[in-house]
Amino acid sequence: MSAKLYSCLIVAYTFLYFYGTNFVTSYQECEGKHECINNSECVKIDASGESHNLCICKPGFIGWNCSIPLDYCNKHCKPLKKGISCQQTLCNQGQFFLYSTLMFKGQCINLESEPFYRCDCGAFYKGENCEIEDNPCSSELNNPCSHGDCEFVRGTNQVNCHCHPGWTTNPNQTTVKYTWNGTDVFISPPCIEEVKRGITGSAPSLGLNAKVLWYMVLVLSTITFLWLLSSTLYDCFGRRNRQEES
Repeated sequence: MSAKLYSCLIVAYTFLYFYGTNFVTSYQECEGKHECINNSECVKIDASGESHNLCICKPGFIGWNCSIPLDYCNKHCKPLKKGISCQQTLCNQGQFFLYSTLMFKGQCINLESEPFYRCDCGAFYKGENCEIEDNPCSSELNNPCSHGDCEFVRGTNQVNCHCHPGWTTNPNQTTVKYTWNGTDVFISPPCIEEVKRGITGSAPSLGLNAKVLWYMVLVLSTITFLWLLSSTLYDCFGRRNRQEES
């Protein structure tokens, strides 16, 4: 809800509270000293023979005389549900618990101009309300694990690499400390070494077309072997039968 709309609602509620269904005959700017402060506008309204002053607040202030600074971060927001604070609603959406400790995504700061608040996000979040994860594993384009799945462990700031089949880590490499948005992150060795197998010392990685070709070769080889075996057996038994008949 914008500050302007908030102020308009305050004016409407105040008007209904004072006048109800009474008929407003005229309105004009207040003359002389009035109770409206913080550069707000004072309007004198005549309704059913009675006059009342009404304060129209400038953006950033609320209250019947505009004396209350707008405080989105603590009380003047609309919480997502009961028991959720403005701080959590605006800058800590989807907060989580780790080792019985509440982990916040960002800190809400009040501003004097629209939108009247901002979120100072933590090291691993970004966005207007700190709703976007931003850690070394967030982007597949910059995967620190190379040929492996990247796992970021919140709380310990540890990056674990789970290697894909056919790949492993270099045994000579160790965990590396890296600075991410001003915070230390510990990245385990990446999956950059191919697994060594067989006589050639390498484990070839076959694509789909290569696998289909190898299956065809295997099937044809099997058929050829069975045909040769059956032909040989037929010749052997056929020759033996002819010898017995003669």
